[in-house]
Amino acid sequence: MSDKEFLSVLLEVGQETAVSAGRLLRDIWSQPRQISEKAYRDIVTDADVAAQKLITDNISRHFPDHGFLTEESDIALAKNGRIIWIIDPVDGTTNYSRQQPNYCVSIAAALPLSSPPPASDTITFDLLVGIIYDPVRDELFYATKGGGSYLNGKPISVSPLEELAYAVIAIDLSRNRQTRRSTLELLPRFADEVMTTRIVGTAALTMAWVAAGRADAYMNFNLKPWDIAAAEIIVREAGGTLTTIDGQPLVWRRNGGDCLASNGRIHQPFLSLLNGHP
Repeated sequence: MSDKEFLSVLLEVGQETAVSAGRLLRDIWSQPRQISEKAYRDIVTDADVAAQKLITDNISRHFPDHGFLTEESDIALAKNGRIIWIIDPVDGTTNYSRQQPNYCVSIAAALPLSSPPPASDTITFDLLVGIIYDPVRDELFYATKGGGSYLNGKPISVSPLEELAYAVIAIDLSRNRQTRRSTLELLPRFADEVMTTRIVGTAALTMAWVAAGRADAYMNFNLKPWDIAAAEIIVREAGGTLTTIDGQPLVWRRNGGDCLASNGRIHQPFLSLLNGHP
C-alpha cells in the first residue's frame, strides 16, 4: 500500500468514527448527564466516556496494532503502536454538559517520531490525518498531510484578512487561575485593536473555524495534545500558522502548552501586540 493509499484509509476510518461518535453525542444530548470532576474546573461526563469507547473500539477493530493518546484515562488502551490516534471525544465538555451547542469530536492519526522518557513533558509526532466533527451543524472538517483541508468535501482556506482592525480573534480561558489571569492580562493589549473577540469554549472547533476563515486567530495558554492535534494539521493545510504565544515553534506538552493559531497574515502583527511591541 502506498503512502497516499494509507493516508486515505486512515482518513476514511477516522471520518466514519468521528461521525458515529458525534451521532451518539447528539442522540443523548437531552438526557440527564452524569458529571464528575477530574480536577479543579475540569469535568468529565458519561457522554465523554461513551464517545471515547466508541471511537477507540472502532479504530482498534480496523488497526489492532495502533496505539492511543486520549483525554479520558483508559488503562486498557495500548499506548504505543505503529500509529498513535490522538482523541478528544468531546472537545467542549462544559458546553455539552450545559446543552450549549458548541462542541465537537476531535480525532488525529500521527506517526510517533521519538520515545521521550516517561517523565518528559514533551511529545513529538508527525501528524498524518486530522478530523473534527461538529454534530450540531453536521460539519466535518478534515485534512491529510500534504493533501489540503476540507469541510464536508469542499476545500477550505484561512481568511485573506491582513488588517488587525478587522480581525475576529478567539480566545479561551484556562481552568488554572494563574494561566487564566495571564490571558486576561493580555486582553487589553489587543481588545481595542481588533474588530472583536470571541470565547467559544472549544479549542478544536474554534481552530477549525480559523482554517475555514470564520475567525482570523485563536489563542490559548493551556492546550493538551488531544486539544490541538487534529486542529493543527487542519489549520496548517488550510494555509494557516501556529506558534507559541511568544512566536516560537509549537511544542506539544503532556501538561499543556500555549498556542496561537492564525490565518498567517495577521500572525506577526498580533504577536507584536501580545508581546508589547505595537
